[in-house]
Amino acid sequence: MPLRQIVTSFYKAHVTFSDRIFLAFVTFGLISGISLLLLNRFDFHYTAIPLFLPNVPFLSIIQVVLSLLFGCALLIQGMYTRLLSPRSSCFMLAMGFFFCALLINLLFATALQSTPFPPIDQTLAKIDQWMGIDTPSIMAWTHHHPHLHHLFQTAYHSLILQLILSPFLLGLFNTRKSLSVFFIAEVSTFLIGGFIYYFFPTTAPSGIFHSPYFSIAQHDTSMRFYDLHHFLKVPTDKGGLIAFPSFHVVWAILICYAWINKKIIFYPLVFFNLIVIASTVFLGWHYFTDVIGGGVLAIAGIVFAEWAWKKSVATDQNKRQ
Repeated sequence: MPLRQIVTSFYKAHVTFSDRIFLAFVTFGLISGISLLLLNRFDFHYTAIPLFLPNVPFLSIIQVVLSLLFGCALLIQGMYTRLLSPRSSCFMLAMGFFFCALLINLLFATALQSTPFPPIDQTLAKIDQWMGIDTPSIMAWTHHHPHLHHLFQTAYHSLILQLILSPFLLGLFNTRKSLSVFFIAEVSTFLIGGFIYYFFPTTAPSGIFHSPYFSIAQHDTSMRFYDLHHFLKVPTDKGGLIAFPSFHVVWAILICYAWINKKIIFYPLVFFNLIVIASTVFLGWHYFTDVIGGGVLAIAGIVFAEWAWKKSVATDQNKRQ
């Protein structure tokens, strides 16, 4: 049997509609990321560095493709054994989803640095001012309450651990719907939010406000934008990237929603992640406008992912009839 026929047969028999949506976003993210990297290499020549990958050399296109193939191998194994061994299949799918989403996020984030457009921080600050939000004053108040400041710091930096543990645990608990909805929402919102950043970039509050309470990582975020766009050597990959919309807000909401059917985890997580969301403003990482934008984007991603899952279930039922 020709390879093309084998692939087509497997695709029709084992790849659900929601799987196809996820793979389509991964493919789009891969093409978009590589295209933006090549555009910078041959046109803008900004001094972009790989983000969030300390001591790791810049991924070549071949390395990216090989890494994606490994992630896809996990997905294929999970898809093939979905009916034979649902629990092990769900865990394999969780790891495959996680690996592909992580790689696309890292590649796309690195590519987004080379945006040629001017930052919109002054506009975001004016919107905050119109709403009565004064970031330097809020930061000063937070630092004068050390226990609260420590709580916000702990909550803010916990999100990475949540992003790693949640897919792993969802896979162990055999929560297929939650996994599918979470990863479709995550990848789709990251691509949309990434393109918002590319055309309307930000340097974060540390780029326009003066405060002794900004951390080194916060200054690194704004200085990296300045150094890169003045063709200077970028000294660090520390700090964040996208201020508007806030992906701390997006991810905090998506993680909570992923556990909505496990109430014993969901309710404490909602309470804790509300602190995570508040910390983005009280610590000076984000404008309040970023929080609103992140909330809207997260809700849109969840609505879309829920539609994709329901469409997938309906399609599978029609196949069996």
